[in-house]
Amino acid sequence: MKFIPIIILFLTCYTSCEASQTGTYLIPNVLILPVNESMSTVKLSCGNHSGVISWKHNGNPMKEHGDQITTVLKLFDEANYTCHSETGNVLNYTLVLQQGIGFRNKILVKSESSDYILCSAKNFDGKFQCTWQLERKEAKCIHFTVARLSGGSENITCSLNGSTLSCEDKSHCPYAEEPSRISMSAYFRSYSRFEEYHRQFFISEIVKPEKVIITKVEDHTFKWEYPETWSKPPCYFQLIFQVKVVKPNDPCVPETHNKVNKTINVMEFTVPKKYRKSYKLCVRAQEEASNSLWSDWSSYKVTPGK
Repeated sequence: MKFIPIIILFLTCYTSCEASQTGTYLIPNVLILPVNESMSTVKLSCGNHSGVISWKHNGNPMKEHGDQITTVLKLFDEANYTCHSETGNVLNYTLVLQQGIGFRNKILVKSESSDYILCSAKNFDGKFQCTWQLERKEAKCIHFTVARLSGGSENITCSLNGSTLSCEDKSHCPYAEEPSRISMSAYFRSYSRFEEYHRQFFISEIVKPEKVIITKVEDHTFKWEYPETWSKPPCYFQLIFQVKVVKPNDPCVPETHNKVNKTINVMEFTVPKKYRKSYKLCVRAQEEASNSLWSDWSSYKVTPGK
């Protein structure tokens, strides 16, 4: 499968450095160094400059000199290297980020579904969003995020707003079978720690309808409509609905203490007589064919006198 990246950059660089023998330059001047020990050796290049060249580590002079040097780096230690001309001018710089091999991820919080990155789509029009939660308050901004799709990269456009990546696959056809999964990768930095996270999905797997709006039409009969943002026509993109009747102050989520819990394909429900004194009606929607994500719950509370 061929992957062509679409890249959103959030890092300003100087001129490019030479390729390292002990790491990979993810973008110019940012070296990703795999580490699994407390000390690592890293090779750095100033960029084939001539003359007297000195180096600094986090602003402090180093004993090493010359266009290419080898130095020792402590595990997850700050590592911003600059090389200087004889007059002190900055010739180049390298930011070394360390990617722990065999270390537990620490920058993102794992969700209840055991995913670090959650992706969803309101419908089948090709637009989707991916979100994440930072574990550490000191985590730095994303240096870049990549959304990949097999084929031409010009078909996907993305924009980043805080911890939400919004994308659109302009080649997506709602009525056709998806030819391949979308592969999304996100890269995070917290000080000198570097971590990468991946998600692969079909849009049909991440479709999550918006909440339905419940309307009370008679004493204990309720109706609702398809969400305004749902794909049309509804006869083709059909939804099913989970309906629950719970105690008025109970949340919709737990599976215990349900008075009624059933799945229907109509948009109307009458609460049975024996539960009508005081209750909460809960409704959520799901695309019928793909068995994808359920919408969030909508609810309508009924108490005596109301």
